[in-house]
Amino acid sequence: MGDAGCAGFPPPGPGEVLIVHGFTGVLERDGLRERLMACLTPEEEDHRRAFVFPRDRDHFLLAHALKRLVLGRCLGVAPVDLAFRRGEYGKPCIAGDPGAGPGFSLSHSGGAVVLAVALSPLVGVDVEAHDRDVPLPVLASIMADEDVADLAACAPDRRKAFAYWTLREAFAKAVGIGLSLPRNDVCFRLSGSAGPSVGRLAERFGAAGDWQLFQRDLGPGHLLAAAVRSPTPVTWHLVAAEQVLALAFAASDPAR
Repeated sequence: MGDAGCAGFPPPGPGEVLIVHGFTGVLERDGLRERLMACLTPEEEDHRRAFVFPRDRDHFLLAHALKRLVLGRCLGVAPVDLAFRRGEYGKPCIAGDPGAGPGFSLSHSGGAVVLAVALSPLVGVDVEAHDRDVPLPVLASIMADEDVADLAACAPDRRKAFAYWTLREAFAKAVGIGLSLPRNDVCFRLSGSAGPSVGRLAERFGAAGDWQLFQRDLGPGHLLAAAVRSPTPVTWHLVAAEQVLALAFAASDPAR
């Protein structure tokens, strides 16, 4: 199934993935930075302040405030009261019994921030600024042989290389092993009327058809990819960060 709007961003149900996307420029709105900082725990605020460059502090603030606002709304919990833990390879999840809360994934690059939320814990998202000066051979060095061969069969195409890269990063986040994913454990097909798909997959991750993929441009310079384990097609609900923030703070805004 395709992507759709998601009025009010209700919690994703079976067969749905919520993707919140935005840019750090939104932090320049009056009072918003302070409101989002109030959503962070003291430990997260210490982490944010530790970044040397303002752009990294802004990435962290917007990403983790959105994470808390959206998951808090899904669970009926105040954003600052949510607790998280990390899995064996560092994949974050809601603290408590495994699988008790929705799965989620964060990514940011070049001012863009994205959050994916699904009932399945096996969900991952990635966003990349594809005008970054990353040599194509470096990108190819982490891809499966089939993906490298497809890139080599055409003229150098930076966006296509980033299309493979973002899909791989989203899948690696979904399975929770990140950079530890062996490069030939998964390959992808970019073409097809239904969008990208898994072409070949190591047996430990299930069947290729058990995975649903999504990809789209975010403006002229960024590419978004998401992956979720689901044996049937899913609906991808895309929601702008501005919509989330407007709803989250409407109750405390006397002008509303």
